[in-house]
Amino acid sequence: MEEMKNENESNERQDPLANFSHSSSTKNKKGGWKSVKYILGNETFEKLASMSLIANLVVYMHTQYNMDTAFSVEVFNIWSGLVNFIPLVAAYIADAYVGKFHMLIFGGIASLLVNTKKLS
Repeated sequence: MEEMKNENESNERQDPLANFSHSSSTKNKKGGWKSVKYILGNETFEKLASMSLIANLVVYMHTQYNMDTAFSVEVFNIWSGLVNFIPLVAAYIADAYVGKFHMLIFGGIASLLVNTKKLS
């Protein structure tokens, strides 16, 4: 009788999740490979826009501002570096001080103000 008790106790200790039923939250997982196509599409079109901007901006600076081609490429490289570095600074400020959602609101309003100023 005592052996049977010890055997039952050892089985319970070995498999504590034997009676665990899977909930619906584990079956309906979000993200993963389903969202990769959207991420890759976004990155593809972002690179396409960036590469087309290089050619147009260099030609524009060369013709309108009479810059040397090498200097206009250098100006574009500095601009590109700043554009790629500013999100890192904004992410640090958002994480350390402001908060993610407040920073998104601030960025959206700032972008809206800059774009409406260009239109007028």
